[in-house]
Amino acid sequence: MSRNVIISIFLAVALPLLGVRWLAGLNLDQGKGHQAKADLGETLFRDTTLSANRTLACSSCHDPSKAFAQDVAVPTVYGQRTGTRNVPSLLDLPHFTHFFWDGREERLDQAAVAAFTNQAEMAQPDMSVVIKAVSQRLDYRTRFKAAFGNERVDQERISSAILAYLASVTTGRSRYDAFVAGNTTAMTIEERRGLDVFRGKAECSSCHPLNGAPAAFTDNRFHHSNVGMDQMAGQVGTTIESFRTKREQGVPVAEPVLSDKDIAALGRFAISGQGNDLAAYRTPTLRNVTRTPPYMHDGSVRSLEEAIQREIYYRSLARGRPISLTAGEQNDLHAFLHALEDLPNNAH
Repeated sequence: MSRNVIISIFLAVALPLLGVRWLAGLNLDQGKGHQAKADLGETLFRDTTLSANRTLACSSCHDPSKAFAQDVAVPTVYGQRTGTRNVPSLLDLPHFTHFFWDGREERLDQAAVAAFTNQAEMAQPDMSVVIKAVSQRLDYRTRFKAAFGNERVDQERISSAILAYLASVTTGRSRYDAFVAGNTTAMTIEERRGLDVFRGKAECSSCHPLNGAPAAFTDNRFHHSNVGMDQMAGQVGTTIESFRTKREQGVPVAEPVLSDKDIAALGRFAISGQGNDLAAYRTPTLRNVTRTPPYMHDGSVRSLEEAIQREIYYRSLARGRPISLTAGEQNDLHAFLHALEDLPNNAH
């Protein structure tokens, strides 16, 4: 499948789910210069010289060889500090209406460049420093001209190039998608049984819905997973006060969230200020979930099997009635999740 076709799929999914607000000002056309734009975006994505200490790039956390995520619980952030949030994969951006675990950004074009100026990540003081660094390099100016028609470098173009690159690596196809499109042999017997468990007895589809084409496998809402709640015991009030003090001092939300594990544990509350959002996090899509362990917002769940067991247990408590799956049903459910892996670009 060609990159242009893949990008068409990316945009076709993104537009109805996200609306046009995040596309405002972006030039993601597929005509002349698009390949140059995607290639430029990859270079920007991998360029460590654009961080304050010249050692971190977008790809440092969102590793292309690891499904644009990481295989550790939380990343090492700027200054060799330990982060607070598990790195989400970037393969499935079109399925979300909010970005980051707490949903603090609703515009994908803003989310694409947020790491450059987050002091817990690439730590530049503002985007003007990044723009200047890129503009001063002849190789970049030449490539911006090839991608956009002239050498001008600005935040909009940097974001557009990075998004073009990410669109080019999103296949948007899985064996499950082939199955629902009519290829009844695309999934194994075990995977088909797992699908029945997923949308039936296990009630997974209540938060990871199957509607849509392709299905997003997320309701784009914020839920309580009962992960990390113990660390908040007895200190919620002082943590909220500490966070509010930082905000009153003008500190951006993302900085304490990504550097202070207690503040990170506030979840969506840090954005909304609503009590019901305390320790609530965005529902992740389950597409490519088998490729991105460990799991949960803090990476504290090491395996997919453990994640399934935890979800069943805590949702049973939340519903006030048990969700009882046999070992065989859990194995089938696990098998089904493998059918949600993106197929390689050259798969037929």
